[in-house]
Amino acid sequence: MQCFLSLALVIIFTLYGSSLAIATHPEEYFEPENAFKPSGVPHIALLLPLESPSFGAAANTVKEGFVTATTRDRPLPFIIRLYSTTDDPLDIFVAYHQALDAGAVFVVGPLTRDGVSAIASSKILAVPTLTLSTVENQISLPSKLYLFGLQMETEASQTAKLALTSGKNHAIIIGDDSSLSRRLQTAFTERWQNENGKTAELLRYTEDPVKLQQFRNLAAGADHLIFLALDATRSRALRSYLDPDVPVYATSQIFIDNDNFLFNNDLNGIRFVDMPWLLQPDHPAVTAYRRTDKAGSADMKRLYALGIDAFRLMTHLLQSRSVREISFDGVTGYIRFAPPNQFIREPIAAQFVNGKAQLINLPEGPIHERQ
Repeated sequence: MQCFLSLALVIIFTLYGSSLAIATHPEEYFEPENAFKPSGVPHIALLLPLESPSFGAAANTVKEGFVTATTRDRPLPFIIRLYSTTDDPLDIFVAYHQALDAGAVFVVGPLTRDGVSAIASSKILAVPTLTLSTVENQISLPSKLYLFGLQMETEASQTAKLALTSGKNHAIIIGDDSSLSRRLQTAFTERWQNENGKTAELLRYTEDPVKLQQFRNLAAGADHLIFLALDATRSRALRSYLDPDVPVYATSQIFIDNDNFLFNNDLNGIRFVDMPWLLQPDHPAVTAYRRTDKAGSADMKRLYALGIDAFRLMTHLLQSRSVREISFDGVTGYIRFAPPNQFIREPIAAQFVNGKAQLINLPEGPIHERQ
């Protein structure tokens, strides 16, 4: 459970009068598992569920992105130590407090919702903590707990903001009974109906070819648009039943990659949001970091990018006098603080055209400029 490994930064920095010799290659970041690790050493704790069968691969990808960022970004006055856990909230809670006992002055993690909830239950945190997920109830969170991550609910809300540029007044939301789809439906609806005169209705997705015919009745010319709270496979199955003249929106769930022309061609016309890391390889923030061949799927690439921006956000938190002043272009999107405890990443907008995802040039500028 407690696999304490030390990550070294790619600089030489003096810490409390002692000189730290810094590794120059990622493979040198980790000290041997049986290396002596003195307690009471001020450090940054990276808390990840590397021992979880369900989340281990994702955690390792986040870790690799985090390590990548250390090779380029601004120096820090602390070493970084990795705390490996399972996904058991109690295990995470224990590891978190062991990190504090060992001298952690800042914690990055946990990665899972249950883990974040376990830490948030402490009510009062001794050190700033940047989580990599969120919690259902964000009321009365500890003041030093900052939420960051790849929350799909936030994306659904941002997609609603994108959909507002269509000029339509009625949204038809198509989703299934999965917990994620329900959260997307709720987030989109709340943001959409926050505008005066905007209405919404929900239609249930079905795989029955006969029942799918109902979607052909969503005729063009009416004052409505469609939001798909569905994954890429189901969105693709449904697309041919939707009138091509009706605007259709979705989250990043719909984007697998830009190389699968046949798959993407069936999604033509759908507008969605995703991160610069996947959609804009020439983005200045993206070109600054090396990519990895290990992160194969789009979801893993997003997690790798999350690791990069988690490190960058951590450096801002360590050096900024006020969290409200923190904002920067990240590889996961434009990152800004949203009171009381969350950091929001604003994605970029794209549309499938001839089997490729192409950026949308919005007349009012990027989504984050249209608050």
